Amino acid sequence: MAERDGLSGLCAAVAAYAVETVEELVAAGAAPDRVLLRAVEGGSPAVVSALLDERSAPLPEAERDRLLVAARWWYERGAEGELRRLTGATGPADVRWVRDGAADRVEEVTLGGRTVRAGHGAVLTQLEWRYRILAPVGELMARAVRHEDGAGAVDV
Repeated sequence: MAERDGLSGLCAAVAAYAVETVEELVAAGAAPDRVLLRAVEGGSPAVVSALLDERSAPLPEAERDRLLVAARWWYERGAEGELRRLTGATGPADVRWVRDGAADRVEEVTLGGRTVRAGHGAVLTQLEWRYRILAPVGELMARAVRHEDGAGAVDV
């Protein structure tokens, strides 16, 4: 029961983008593997980093591939585009810049009752780096400038 409570707490922390709580729960023994896909789809580079940094063993290849495919899928379609596909919503999305972790900012998109962060390019880059996949420099540069705001904050 304690593992289930820890997992449900970790799921809630991931959904709330509560990076410090994610770190604390994983340090206390909650299994990050069970929520990694949810975190990748949620688009918060800080949450994904908190989960990956606490892993002691490498992920199985099939799980790594699943995470990479999900990150690339969300990145290529964009957070708003994928939320439209998933929810069927047609109205305007609520898009705002939020703090993601201690120092970074990222767009947060709400549409059709769902909210995600648009940091999927950074998440994809984190996963590629961790799994020693060398993305072309041009692609990395494109990710770095894709979501720049007026203040110069970038989601990568």
